[in-house]
Amino acid sequence: MIKKWKDFIRKVFKKNGKPYEATDGQVEIFEKILNPYIKNLWITAPSRYGKTEISALAILTLASQFNLKIPIVGGSYDKANKIMEYILEHIGDNYYIYEGLINLDLKEVESLKVQRSKVALRWKNGGWIYITSIDERNISKEGSRVVGEGGDMVFLEEAGLIKSEEQFSKVVRMPEGKIAKLVMSGNCFENSIFEKAYHSDIYHKVKITLDQAIKEGRIDKERLFKVIKPQMTRKDWLRFYETKFPKSDDFSYFKPKKYEILPRLEEMEIFGAIDLSLGEKGSNLTGIVILGKEKKTGKIYEVESIGQVLKPDEAINRILSFPYNFVRFGIEDVYFQRYFKNVIEEKSRRLGKFIPFTGIKQSKSKIERIESLEPIVNTAQIEFKGGNELFNELKNYPELEFIDVLDALEMCYRLIKENQVLIYQL
Repeated sequence: MIKKWKDFIRKVFKKNGKPYEATDGQVEIFEKILNPYIKNLWITAPSRYGKTEISALAILTLASQFNLKIPIVGGSYDKANKIMEYILEHIGDNYYIYEGLINLDLKEVESLKVQRSKVALRWKNGGWIYITSIDERNISKEGSRVVGEGGDMVFLEEAGLIKSEEQFSKVVRMPEGKIAKLVMSGNCFENSIFEKAYHSDIYHKVKITLDQAIKEGRIDKERLFKVIKPQMTRKDWLRFYETKFPKSDDFSYFKPKKYEILPRLEEMEIFGAIDLSLGEKGSNLTGIVILGKEKKTGKIYEVESIGQVLKPDEAINRILSFPYNFVRFGIEDVYFQRYFKNVIEEKSRRLGKFIPFTGIKQSKSKIERIESLEPIVNTAQIEFKGGNELFNELKNYPELEFIDVLDALEMCYRLIKENQVLIYQL
């Protein structure tokens, strides 16, 4: 069966002007999409494997040769458009594919490969491909009719990004007629309708493993493990390459490394940041983090950190008592912290310290900021003192009562990176 479909794909479709050589895993995806006896199909594969492109070839085959009406649905128009781009790339591969197109003449076939602008393709035989969205704000009038009328096969793209069951309920009503097939494809995002479907017996699963993708030559193993993986968060590694749904109990978010010897202060540039406690829920500690960047190597070390209940005056006294020559010291540029910054700057000048306090504007939530540190911490780009509140928060995140010192850590690290950019620009 695999050889049969490989031969078919090779004869009908092209890649860079040559016959399309599909792997065994891609052929399995292709065959299962075409199989009329599989009514509910679930597909995932490692990133860059080629599941979207091979799915596009299957959709083209069903619409042009089997006269099926196929809406491609995404959580947004852009998500659905990803697969249409591949369809337009391959629509001119074979006369039997573009023969009978109603809304496209032959002169347009080649130009479409470049423009990638069509939202609908129709054939005289009744075949129809249309991209639409389950986000009502992005559905055109014709798209609304697609959602209302449904199709012989409905292809739900990037299903892992859809978490709303209310949105998904629009999709499950769409398959109709004798075929009445629903195909969902995506990455393994937790708490999504894609995860729920994975645990359902009604779905036939096609899951391409990372080992299979590497063996088939679809992924460069050396580059993956040397270049890509070290820069990815653990969650994204599971979602996009291991094809597994992350769970809170199967990995630790941060894996901090302790240093054995701290370089001498004069060998480092010193930065600091404070997350001031304002009595908010889950934010009852004042977090202060001091980081040192070694001048020769650029390596970053925790010099000192504090996670305590401190009143604003106590926090000011702590900061002004530090024996460091700070390059910059960060304070959030919001509400009371602005007043706090003005007060501590004035007191610093009176004491002759002239610490360069910097207002930090926040464009992301505290959780987003903290979690952005995962690849930094887990690749030992910062090394830690250990045995303190900061190390405790790193080891036990996200199951924590307080995350204030982690927030100060992120701000302090950001100051170091921003300072590097400023130096480079100068």
